[in-house]
Amino acid sequence: MLKIHRSVSDYILSILHNPDVTRVGFSLGLAGLTLGQALQSGNGGFTLPGIFWLTASLICLEYALFTPPKPLQGFFMKISFPVLVLGLLWQIYQLATASPGTSHLPASLSTLWLFKLGVISAGGLALIILAPKNRISSVSQNLLVCSTLLVFWLLGVWVIKSSPKPMIDVFVFQQTSGDALLHGRNPYTLTPPNIYGHMQYYSPELVKDGYLTIGNPYPPLSIYFSTLGYLVGGDIRYSYLIAIVLSGALIAFLHPGRESKLAAFIFLFTPRVFYLVEQSWTEPIVVLFLTATVYCAIHYPRWLPFILGLLFASKQYLLFLIPLTLLLIPPRSSWRNWAHMYSGMAGVAVAVTAPLALWNISAFMWNVGEVQWYQIFRMDALSYLALYARIFNQIPSQLIGFVALAIAFLPVWRFAPRTPTGFVISIAWCLGIFFAFNKQAFCNYYFLVIGAICCTLASLPTSHQASQEENSFSEEPIKILP
Repeated sequence: MLKIHRSVSDYILSILHNPDVTRVGFSLGLAGLTLGQALQSGNGGFTLPGIFWLTASLICLEYALFTPPKPLQGFFMKISFPVLVLGLLWQIYQLATASPGTSHLPASLSTLWLFKLGVISAGGLALIILAPKNRISSVSQNLLVCSTLLVFWLLGVWVIKSSPKPMIDVFVFQQTSGDALLHGRNPYTLTPPNIYGHMQYYSPELVKDGYLTIGNPYPPLSIYFSTLGYLVGGDIRYSYLIAIVLSGALIAFLHPGRESKLAAFIFLFTPRVFYLVEQSWTEPIVVLFLTATVYCAIHYPRWLPFILGLLFASKQYLLFLIPLTLLLIPPRSSWRNWAHMYSGMAGVAVAVTAPLALWNISAFMWNVGEVQWYQIFRMDALSYLALYARIFNQIPSQLIGFVALAIAFLPVWRFAPRTPTGFVISIAWCLGIFFAFNKQAFCNYYFLVIGAICCTLASLPTSHQASQEENSFSEEPIKILP
């Protein structure tokens, strides 16, 4: 027994000891973990603890943006990886002990133990994967990652099955749009009912005689992707679940080593991840195309312009971040490089958007564009504007979010390197600031920020590499053209 105890102790210590965590990596890990705690408090709605954790996350993210990835020294080097692993363990504990959603059927409670057992199993696999190479081979590590993703998929299926009709308008929008598209009808011309029966979430312009004037407030690419889940499984949420699984895989395999695996697990085990699946929010699609963009920028740069087109066609607010694509073009690039990049990006974005947009241009402009300005100010949003409104009993201007976004661009141009890592950390920073000062900001908004943070962490160089390049992220400049 003593030998077994020592063997287990040595194995645990080997997982916790890792000298290859940079200051930026440690700060990013903390940013992802603390933002997850902000969402855990109140399911991503307004709470004072949520505001505290949101602030802590933005501070960590700001530090990561402003700091070159130098290796940690002394005591901080020894505790950095253990702290992040302990944070991951805490997330796994929260997933295993809290309800994964809010709309479960009573009958599903009898099998809730299976869900909790699955979370514990997936968490155990994650810890094994984080062991160093002298404890586990690369082949075994990759197989275990795939096994973890499979268990995660099954957990998501359980959540979807146990909550077949969540009480949220997003589910109605996408479910009815999938059915309409498959039957040759324009999703943007639908008028679904106001399932809430009150006007707490809508302005008067958005409801008429108990029916919404919105058919679907999301871009065509979101509808296409959601329809795949509806076509295969009768539920659009299968599309979002596979998007999360694929995003986790891309993050885990972005670079070899334990850092990318840890980043993937911080993302996959964020405490409200299955609540996000249950509520059928569309941000997992955006996370998928964002992680695919970074993966292609590092490994398959020829595909980069086309994946970028899909990314910016997936959500309206991403259009404000198009200037950040400059970080993906190496300095002193030729005009051919620029032309290939932006023509490919624009061509794909137009190709996936035009069919539904041109079907009924006025309906498209109303749903995807104008409706956004009629969205009401939400006092329950996890944002500083909601905090201000609660303290001063006055609703601030919605333009503040755009002013905050413009200010967030300033440090990006000063500190972010022109690399894939610089691009994705800038996405995380700008969106984090934009949402934190927005009239609406909930679990789904910040889930996208967590995905961007974890993708940045996975793309970072190790401590050894960073010591050779202290003043910039040590990635090779991407080459869009051969």
